[in-house]
Amino acid sequence: MIRPSRPAPHLFKHWSRVAACVHGSRRIILFLDFDGTLVRIAPRPNQVRLAPGARRVLGRLARHPRVTVAVISGRRRGELTRHVAIRNVHYLGLYGWERNNRSSLSASASSAIKRARGVLSRHLAGYPRVWIEDKGNSLSVHLLAAKPEIQRRVRQRIRSSLRALRKTLRIFENLRDIEIVPLAIRDKGSAVRVFLSKVRFPHAFPIYFGDDLSDEPAFAAVGRGISILVGKARRTRARFRLRGPAEVAAALSRLEAALA
Repeated sequence: MIRPSRPAPHLFKHWSRVAACVHGSRRIILFLDFDGTLVRIAPRPNQVRLAPGARRVLGRLARHPRVTVAVISGRRRGELTRHVAIRNVHYLGLYGWERNNRSSLSASASSAIKRARGVLSRHLAGYPRVWIEDKGNSLSVHLLAAKPEIQRRVRQRIRSSLRALRKTLRIFENLRDIEIVPLAIRDKGSAVRVFLSKVRFPHAFPIYFGDDLSDEPAFAAVGRGISILVGKARRTRARFRLRGPAEVAAALSRLEAALA
């Protein structure tokens, strides 16, 4: 795991520098996390809503001839396409592993996920505010409603109970949940590097917005591009910070203006 390095300054205080980079680039690759970045965190995943203003500016950017937009999330790709519902956007589900509707796991990986589901159901039964979301190809243990002390216990319990499956499964520890995925699913940094290697514009300028610990590898992967942490200030690999999804929408509007 990449170690966060320092707090980040607010993006808008340095916007003139960012706008100059955007204006001078022939191609912009815009990566956006979903929960906590494009939409506010909700008690349940199906309760999120993309604000109309954010949808409009994101749609315009997706149609812009100099911009490529990708939404990358721990959610399944189908969920992203349903919640965002904007054409010309690349939807990268399960940390970027699920890039199309043909992504599938091996039989051994699927079996390991099922085993992990059974193990966690038994070990976490005593924590009523903690719940398991079965995504088919991965599991998410949601901790948002639990007290900090309970969250610490649950994290430790998950690590110990899944130790026997560490050769087949990977654990991503986030701020509000823990994801259990097959080893074939790598981190967002790997997904960003693969995406950048395949675009038709080798000198494209990458910009990444994300709020969670799983976004840290992607902050590092954009290199000399722009990386923005969304949410409360903390030590991070991101170069800049925004306070929440409303400021992300404002930044997208500023980005659109800088492209003019």
